[in-house]
Amino acid sequence: MAKSEQQKLKEKLDAIFSKYIRWSHADEYGICTCFTCNKQLEVKRIQNGHFIPRNILITRFDEDNCRPQCVGCNMYGNGKFVDFRENLVKELGEKKVKDIEASRFKIMKVDVHWYKGKIDHYKKLVKELEHSKQ
Repeated sequence: MAKSEQQKLKEKLDAIFSKYIRWSHADEYGICTCFTCNKQLEVKRIQNGHFIPRNILITRFDEDNCRPQCVGCNMYGNGKFVDFRENLVKELGEKKVKDIEASRFKIMKVDVHWYKGKIDHYKKLVKELEHSKQ
């Protein structure tokens, strides 16, 4: 079955948003620290981890819901939810984390134009970050 234009744009946004999350948490040498185990890896070797799983659209592209994670924590450790939440509370506060958790029940409808706008937005941010850190 062929992918719809919206599905292709969603995948494109996933890629650029992931890159943005990783670059926005990288140091000046392009090194990120895993949010849950503190392992340090190059931007290209770390993943975009989600507190609320990425199948929930409303938080999938929420910058507060995402942090860099190593593959061990993100994939093999199933996101290390307890550690992720604990660290988010330290960083954002309990109220903000509860707001993120509550938002997962909201319904979000998006269209092709929404995806295109987000892609353009994050492309610009990634370009600025990559340029400033290299």
